[in-house]
Amino acid sequence: MKEIRFLLTALALLAAQAAFGQDYARPGLYAVLNGVASIDNFDNAPSGLFDTGIGASGRLGFRLNPRFAVEGQVEYSGDFVDCCGVDLSATLVTANGKFFLMQDQVQPFLLWGLGGAFANTNVIGDENSFVVKVGGGIDFYMGENFGLTGEATYNIATGDLDDFDYLSIGWGLFYRF
Repeated sequence: MKEIRFLLTALALLAAQAAFGQDYARPGLYAVLNGVASIDNFDNAPSGLFDTGIGASGRLGFRLNPRFAVEGQVEYSGDFVDCCGVDLSATLVTANGKFFLMQDQVQPFLLWGLGGAFANTNVIGDENSFVVKVGGGIDFYMGENFGLTGEATYNIATGDLDDFDYLSIGWGLFYRF
C-alpha cells in the first residue's frame, strides 16, 4: 500500500511540476506511438465471427499553431479473424488534421483524415480502398516534451471495402521535439 501511495504522490508532483511555465501549444514536430483496439462494424458479416483486433499505430506530425496540427499516420488493425484457416487484418495510411479545443496541459482534440485502406486476407486476396477517418481524443502532457494520448476514431472505407468500417480505440505516448 505504501508503494501505491508513493507512486501516486510522485505522479502528482510530476504533473504539478509540468504545469508551471510550459508552452504546450507551441508549433513544432511531434511523434506518437499507440496501441490500438479495432472493433469491427462490418455490414455483411455474420454475428460473432469477428474478434477485436489488437494492433499498433504510429504518427509523425507538425503543430502549425496553438489550434491546428497535420500528421501522417500508419495504423495496423490486428487480426479481426484468425480461425478456421481465415486471416483478416487491415492497414490504414492517412493524412490527418487535428483541431485542439484547449492549449493547456490537458488538450482535447478533434481529428479527421483521408487516405488508403489495405485489407489483407488469405481467402479473397488483398483489397485496397479510399478511407475517411473521423474522431477525437485527448493529450495529457507529463512534461514539456512527453505525454499520454488516447483517442477513438471511426474508419469509413469506400469502393471494394465499403462494408469494412471499424472503430479504433487508441492509447499511447507522444513526444514533442
